[in-house]
Amino acid sequence: MKHPKSSGQPKTSCRARGAFSLMELMVVLVIMVLAAAVAMPALTGSLRAQRLKSASETMRIEWSRAHVKAMKSGRIQVFRFEVSGRKFTLQPWLAADEATEGNPIDSVASFGTAPETALDDCETKELPEGITFAGGDAKFDTRAYEVEDFMMQNNTSAEQWSRPILFYPDGSATDSYVIVADEKQAAIRVQLRGLTGTSAVGEQALLEDLLAAIRPGEVLP
Repeated sequence: MKHPKSSGQPKTSCRARGAFSLMELMVVLVIMVLAAAVAMPALTGSLRAQRLKSASETMRIEWSRAHVKAMKSGRIQVFRFEVSGRKFTLQPWLAADEATEGNPIDSVASFGTAPETALDDCETKELPEGITFAGGDAKFDTRAYEVEDFMMQNNTSAEQWSRPILFYPDGSATDSYVIVADEKQAAIRVQLRGLTGTSAVGEQALLEDLLAAIRPGEVLP
């Protein structure tokens, strides 16, 4: 009996893979949901920490800008922030002693003059969403007190503003600090040293711990 000749090539068998079953799809879906549930808190916490860090760096940058602006313009720069809010402002101040130093202006403004002459060019900005000013203070200064008194007398806005932080043309500033915090009570303290007009960002901590570490009337750590 003769056998058929072989073609010399191995026989192959190919069977198409059927579609995924409903059970397989459900298992994959459950795994994805569980993975997302595990990763979401870490991701949310990371984003929140990044916003808080960004807010503290924003303060450092804005203070540095005010420091440079005061020296370049020869005018005192006034910084204030909204207590328990997100807004902060920077605006120049023209005092009587500045006018006597040869500043090229047409009208001489002094403490007690109309707001439009003593304070102008106000810049208003905000912290990132979800971040607020949870605390802050400035060292008592007779020069700052005069500015503060003037602002209190002429303040008609609903916001509660902080004591003014001044940046002077000689490079100095008001010893001050602010604490920025998120909705989970994580916070960072940003410190301004008046002698040099430079600022530093602290480490993240619980808001209650940062507030508890502050002694009454203390501005510098």
